[in-house]
Amino acid sequence: MAKSVDSILDEISSLSLEDQEMVDEIMHKRIIEGKRDEIRADYMAALDERARGRIKSGSVGDLFGSI
Repeated sequence: MAKSVDSILDEISSLSLEDQEMVDEIMHKRIIEGKRDEIRADYMAALDERARGRIKSGSVGDLFGSI
């Protein structure tokens, strides 16, 4: 059963300030972890693309010379 953001925020507001701070800290860490996972997935995808020869490396001059 999915809850709406408003109902979740209402529930958090009913907690003590200490518990609200703990929820804030936990969510902050989870967001950082999620972003780290996205960066890792992008990196792994880029490595795969490079291994398949779909990505070229070079200087800025090489880039502009190829367009």
